[in-house]
Amino acid sequence: MGIGCKLSVSLRLRRKEQRTVKDNSALDDGDVAIASAEQPHVLFRNEDESFQQQVRLAAAAQRAGRLEEAISAYLRLLAVKPYNAELHNNLGVALRLMGKLDAAIAHHRQSLELDPDNAALHSNLGNALRVASRTREAVRHHLQAVSLKPDYAEGFFNLGLCLRDLGRSDEALACLSRALTLSPQNKRARVEIAITRLAQGDLARGFDEYELRKQLDDVPAPEFRQPAWTGDDPKGKRILLYPEQGLADVLMFVRYARAEAPRRLGHRAVPGAAQGAADAARLSRRRGRRGRAAAGVRDLHASLLSLPHLCGGDLPMAGGSEPYLLPPERGRIKLGRLPRAKLRVGIYWAAMPGQALDRQRSVPFPHFMALAGDPEILFFSLQGGAHQKDIQAHGASGLVHDVGRGIFDFAEAASALEQLDLLVTIDAPIAHLGAGMGMPTWLLLPTVPDWRWQQGRGDSPWYPSLRLFRQTTSGDWDPVFAQLAAELERLKVTIPRA
Repeated sequence: MGIGCKLSVSLRLRRKEQRTVKDNSALDDGDVAIASAEQPHVLFRNEDESFQQQVRLAAAAQRAGRLEEAISAYLRLLAVKPYNAELHNNLGVALRLMGKLDAAIAHHRQSLELDPDNAALHSNLGNALRVASRTREAVRHHLQAVSLKPDYAEGFFNLGLCLRDLGRSDEALACLSRALTLSPQNKRARVEIAITRLAQGDLARGFDEYELRKQLDDVPAPEFRQPAWTGDDPKGKRILLYPEQGLADVLMFVRYARAEAPRRLGHRAVPGAAQGAADAARLSRRRGRRGRAAAGVRDLHASLLSLPHLCGGDLPMAGGSEPYLLPPERGRIKLGRLPRAKLRVGIYWAAMPGQALDRQRSVPFPHFMALAGDPEILFFSLQGGAHQKDIQAHGASGLVHDVGRGIFDFAEAASALEQLDLLVTIDAPIAHLGAGMGMPTWLLLPTVPDWRWQQGRGDSPWYPSLRLFRQTTSGDWDPVFAQLAAELERLKVTIPRA
């Protein structure tokens, strides 16, 4: 039996011992996809001081991110008072953050059994269900939350996120706007409205509103001596461009550094300190053009992620439709010694451990095994990190050539990609690298993809060579790979034999 299941038999017998969680308490944990810390609620004013102190210590551990310590403390407290809705709720939040979703959902259900008319508890259960990709169930609980409490801003906020996950973006915008009306200072609601607009393809408005992300506490805010660039004519000044979030954003938006350099940045845009940004900057330079990265004094600064807003214009196709990332002229990785098949396909199947939405984005390696036996296709793994061992673990060493072990930066990855006919990948930085180079790239997307891939379409305005293969049922990749196999058969006849 899992954590939280053993108490279900006797719950209905001892309602008098429950502690009621107030609807306006700090139990609701907000945007589970982005928030980095939740605030567990403490409400034991009538208990003995020793018990109160233990609760405070558990809550402090949870706020500090010491989740295992918090979970152990909550379990000890529940052994003393097993019918406290608030403890079950706080434990559920901590378990969800640990990725123990079944146990988290069980404890949230226990809290609702004890306090069924509490809007906050319905909303928190909805948050856990959303992370478990049980979004339709989550919607029902969020609807119940706002039905119980019509002025519940956090409930409308969480409902909006779930509706967006289901592709119901107009309804999502209505709920997020309602949350903002009820709580005008809710900066995160404004940011989620911007993300929803981006997912709808309303890029100009979405990027303008997305600038509000910089006001959120969990968004990196590096300090610069130079003032921020506001998008006006820099008049010969040097602009330091820095990476704000992940490497995918660096590879995606470095196009603006090249595209805008002749017109607005005076050829002196310099990506920031991260190695990934430096790699992307080198790849984005045209062959034959030389420059010094991070040389000299910079007069202004700007985030790479802000360039779509600052530069405006034809957003997706900034710099034209030609490839804007180029491989090095002399790459270290050579695939020429390997047998030349009719089709050379690179594959990448797993997100790095610990990354957001890893479980949803990653594809179990065995799905590729059904394709790897085709004698007319040669498969090359570009996978890095711990999942490189999947090849050997599944007995695929003779079917998939492991190139990923020799790749240590974007330049080496680009060199390998240049020698392939096709890249098949999950949503990861290498997808942006391949598509930015203009190579045919097939992107495998979960049911809830990132905003940049928009909704419902099979292509991307950002990358002319990119095709999107979308999952229709959460966790079910079989139809996606059936479509993939059919498209590979069609593609084989278009690639001439060497």
